[in-house]
Amino acid sequence: MHSKGVISLMAVAALSVVVAAAVSMTGGAVPVDPLAGKPVLARVAAKPEDVAKVIVKRSTGTATFVRQGNAWSVAEKSGYPADAAKMRKMLLGLAEITYVEPKTAEPNLYKRLNVEDPSAQKSQSALVEVYDGQGGALGSVIAGRRRIDELGGGADGVYLRLPNDARSWLARGTLDLDSDIVQWLDRRIVDVGEKRTKQAVLQQPDGTTLTIDRDKPEDKFAAKDLPAKRKLKSDTGMVEPATALQAFDLTDVKAASEAAFPKDGISTATYTTFDGLAVKVELAKLGESDWIRLSATGSGDDKVKAEADTLNKRWSPWVYGIAPYKAGALRTKVDDLLEPPPVPQAGAQSTPAAPLPQKK
Repeated sequence: MHSKGVISLMAVAALSVVVAAAVSMTGGAVPVDPLAGKPVLARVAAKPEDVAKVIVKRSTGTATFVRQGNAWSVAEKSGYPADAAKMRKMLLGLAEITYVEPKTAEPNLYKRLNVEDPSAQKSQSALVEVYDGQGGALGSVIAGRRRIDELGGGADGVYLRLPNDARSWLARGTLDLDSDIVQWLDRRIVDVGEKRTKQAVLQQPDGTTLTIDRDKPEDKFAAKDLPAKRKLKSDTGMVEPATALQAFDLTDVKAASEAAFPKDGISTATYTTFDGLAVKVELAKLGESDWIRLSATGSGDDKVKAEADTLNKRWSPWVYGIAPYKAGALRTKVDDLLEPPPVPQAGAQSTPAAPLPQKK
């Protein structure tokens, strides 16, 4: 046993000498991969202005972004404008990602980093393909799990892999690739502020109309023609329907030519501003969801008329899916603002029943 122990110690000592020699020869530095520090998408990094199309493919669907001049649109949403800020962030991320260190090349370990085949069922990765204006490929990458502040100093990391390369990598940079295509749209439909709104007239399919207005911007909104002997639930209950056009965002969008907007069962809301802009909102159900179409007119000065023209050019090609709370505000009726009618008190005098006929 003693001799075996001595032999083991001698083997360990010999290995230590070899390791020490290797470290001495390399100056103590860990070998660095030649790709480290280089851009993952070299052609995009060199000339980001050449990027004219980006396709993001996931197991759940595809989003195609197309540049038209200086603006971007989403092909799967009939060319609706994309969110400019999100597009800038994505393009900057694609141009700036750089290799840091190699990771696994074992396909059975890809899921740990979310760099598996993007077309596989329940895959969490995204294949990003980048093209120039002539359709030429500028590069592609399979983007995986993000690591916030992974590299210190506020520098994020992202795991990735090139489509035809088994080796995965940790890269420096941020790739914000939202999986919900709606989040890539320019979601703000209209924004008429509360102080600008003078009147709202809400008409429902059953013929009922609610009118809310005020004389001056500093006045409170007031509902007109309320029934006698009925009390309001709240003095502020009409604010939400009166200001529905403030910060109004879509939840979906369709080309008007492709949407079968019904002729019946439509709620209509017309909003008028103090400076003469009138916005008409038509609300209907398409399937199980609420959708609107919009139009505008302008009276008064030329500035308001020009604003109405601009809005109509923007709105007329589209119908917009909206959130249930916005649809609820547009469907507000007079009764929704009022306390229930009083219940008759017990023992209150009522009309006597007719006497029963007497037997002869």
